[in-house]
Amino acid sequence: MKLGVSSYCFRQLMTSGEMDLIGVLDWVAASPAGHIEIAAMDGEYYLENEAVVRDTAKHAEEIGVPIVNYLVSGDLRSADSNEVDRLRRQLDVAHAFGATVFRHDVAPWAWREQDPGEFESTFAHVVEGCRAVADHAADLGIVSTIENHGFFMNGSERLARLVYAVDRPNFRVTLDLGNGLCVGEVPGKTAAGLLDVAASIGIKDFHIRRSAGEGWLKTLAGDYLLGTVTGHGDVDIPGLLALVATKPDVPVSLEFEGMEAPLPAIERSLANIIRLNESVA
Repeated sequence: MKLGVSSYCFRQLMTSGEMDLIGVLDWVAASPAGHIEIAAMDGEYYLENEAVVRDTAKHAEEIGVPIVNYLVSGDLRSADSNEVDRLRRQLDVAHAFGATVFRHDVAPWAWREQDPGEFESTFAHVVEGCRAVADHAADLGIVSTIENHGFFMNGSERLARLVYAVDRPNFRVTLDLGNGLCVGEVPGKTAAGLLDVAASIGIKDFHIRRSAGEGWLKTLAGDYLLGTVTGHGDVDIPGLLALVATKPDVPVSLEFEGMEAPLPAIERSLANIIRLNESVA
C-alpha cells in the first residue's frame, strides 16, 4: 500500500500559524507516510502565491515526499466559463506542485438537488464542465478527478455514472472510503463500486450513532457522524483495506478530521492503518 497523508489533517495547526506547508512536509518525511496530498479547499492562496508553490515543490523533491494530489473547491452546476477557467488555472498550480492527480468539487458541499429534474439538468452541466477541466489536465499529463463528497455528487452510482458520462481517459475518482456514509451508503459498497475508477484513495474513520449531541454531522440516512482517529471508530477499516489491497498502485492518503489533538491523532491513525493492513495481508 502506498500510504501518505493529506495536508487537511493539519488544517487546525496551519490555520493557527503553528505549522506551514513546509513544516507539514518535514513532519511527513519523518513519519511512516510516503507522500502528501495538498488540500486547498478554502480559497485561492496557492493561485495567488507562486513563490510558495515553487518553494514547496522544490522542498518536497529535496526531502523525497512526492505531492501526489492537489485538491480544490469547485462549482460546475452551470459549467460557468469563469469557473472552468479558474479550475484550469488551479490545474496549472497542481502541475507546478508536481502533482499527477487533481481533485475538484462540482458543487458546494451542503447543496442537494430538490427533485430528479434538477439533478438531471445540473448533471448535464457538470459533465460539460468536467470535460473542459479534464481536457486541460490531459495537456499537463494530470488525471482530473471528482471526489465522492458532500450531498450532491456522492454515492458510488452517481460517481460511476459521472465518470462514464464525461468519457475522458484521464477523468477518474478521488475515492474517499468514508464519505458515502453522508448519503447513507455503507463504505464497503462505496469502495467496491469505485475502486476500478479510483486514481487516489482517502481513508478516515467515524463514530456512527443513531442519535447524538452537538457537533455531529447528520447524514441523509438519519445517522450521525463524528470524525476520529482511524481505527478508533465504527468504520470497518480492515475490510476496506482488504479491498484497497487489490489496487496496490493507487496512492492512499490519511484524512483525519476528528476533535482529538491533530499530531498524536495523525500518528496513531498511521500506525493503526499500517497494523490493520498487515493483519489483512
